[in-house]
Amino acid sequence: MSGITYAVLFFFILSLIGHASYSIWKIKKHLHMLQLNSYFNDRYSIWLYKKKAQVFAVKEVEPLIALVGMFFNSPLIVLLLFSLTYFRLFLGISKVPEKKPLVFTARATRLFVLSLGFLVVLYFALFVIWWYRGDRSLELAMGFLIIYNLGVPFVLMLGNIILWPLERFIQYEYFRSAGFYLATLTNLKIVGITGSFGKTTTKYILTEMLRHKFNTLKTPGSYNTTMGITKVIRSELKPIHEVFVVEMSAKKPGDIEEICRLVQPQYGLITAIGEQHLETFGTLENIKKTKNELIASLPSYGLAFLNMDDASCRELAATSKCHVITYGMEASNLDYMVTGLTLDEYGSNFKIIRARDHSETHFQTQLLGKHNIYNILGAVAVASELGVELSEMVYPLKQVAAIPHRLELKRVGKDIIFIDDAFNSNPIGSQVALEVLRQISGRRKIIITPGMVELGIKENEYNERLGESIAEVCDYVILVGEQQTLALQRGLKAKYYPDNKLFIAVDFASARKHLEQILQAGDVVLFENDLPDNYN
Repeated sequence: MSGITYAVLFFFILSLIGHASYSIWKIKKHLHMLQLNSYFNDRYSIWLYKKKAQVFAVKEVEPLIALVGMFFNSPLIVLLLFSLTYFRLFLGISKVPEKKPLVFTARATRLFVLSLGFLVVLYFALFVIWWYRGDRSLELAMGFLIIYNLGVPFVLMLGNIILWPLERFIQYEYFRSAGFYLATLTNLKIVGITGSFGKTTTKYILTEMLRHKFNTLKTPGSYNTTMGITKVIRSELKPIHEVFVVEMSAKKPGDIEEICRLVQPQYGLITAIGEQHLETFGTLENIKKTKNELIASLPSYGLAFLNMDDASCRELAATSKCHVITYGMEASNLDYMVTGLTLDEYGSNFKIIRARDHSETHFQTQLLGKHNIYNILGAVAVASELGVELSEMVYPLKQVAAIPHRLELKRVGKDIIFIDDAFNSNPIGSQVALEVLRQISGRRKIIITPGMVELGIKENEYNERLGESIAEVCDYVILVGEQQTLALQRGLKAKYYPDNKLFIAVDFASARKHLEQILQAGDVVLFENDLPDNYN
């Protein structure tokens, strides 16, 4: 190509740097959203549709201004404007910290590299077009870079489709090797725990009770999917382990069945069944069937542990093919039951009665709320059937602290109490949190919440009910997101909640800022639900 100058070449390179900087940030941002949607293109597409005003914002087409340079027949003007607009976009990106950052797993890395590969090919093609077709073709070809940037979500979905056969093969191989390894651990006792809520807390409590007698491994954090559990088996499970406690999560029918095919549990516990994740399950009946996949997978000599105060669990108990161990506080003829329960802001005291020998043991816990008694009781039942004496569980239970962001009480000095219940809220859990708030003595009861999500067509209904309950308990309400909390606002208005006790914040940062302005000594503040990044 003739006529190229150092100035034009410099701004050509600068424009690619500006475009690449913004494009790489955008790829990572949307890869994060795809990851939060479990790499399912259909779920990600729904997210894109819901967030279309943000994803396809007007600012994204600002680089088209650069094409004005074509009317002056000046590639230098095109490249200069192109560079300036993309650097402006890059410097203006959101600095809000992510609640659950993008994790560069092997799969995420492959998808990221493939998306970058598309970008590099595009840059190379652009240079070739410029070299052989001249400045006018370069100016037109720059438009393809803008189209690529606008289409990053679709590039990621295309990459996801291209890599799907490879991902399925890798998953199958990991799954198969983990299964073979588990088969060699013939003396390992495997406990599966699932439920609409309470499974993580129950897992932690059970592990604490078992570890003093058995070499116990639990699935850590949120490793509760097939691939997460596969990773734990391959990297952490050792022949010395005697008990493996596996938390099992599901977003659709078949998820728990797949996990059970891998781990083949002999013991299965369902904490409770409720209308959570209705967005993907559709109906409560589908949720019940999915949770029952754990019980259905147990061998005939296995043990199923079911909360008989839960109506759905009672239904499943009648269909179980293996022996059922029952627990609860209100139902009759239970294998394990609680009596003498007292609850306060410091925890609770209660007795557990074991039916088979009529033994009674007194327990204390610092965990808050009646729902945690069910979690404890389920864990006690499993540990007892595995051979741990009730008396041996008393001290471990005293040591169990609240799981982070699950009704975690934090005192600031002697005057202010924060209750952190930021983990994904559900209709029952939110009512429990309000009950805990009601029980704590304080000058004012304040709540900060964006409401509940993933409840499908019932989302507005449940949020309205939550708004009504908040009005009965709270002295001051801070809602996060004007549109997000419309149903909550309707619930508050239905109870004639005073406007001067209500503040609607744009985001959590402004909610916290407002809280700092109104907070007084003696206040009790409940943080109820903190939406995942893909809902913000």
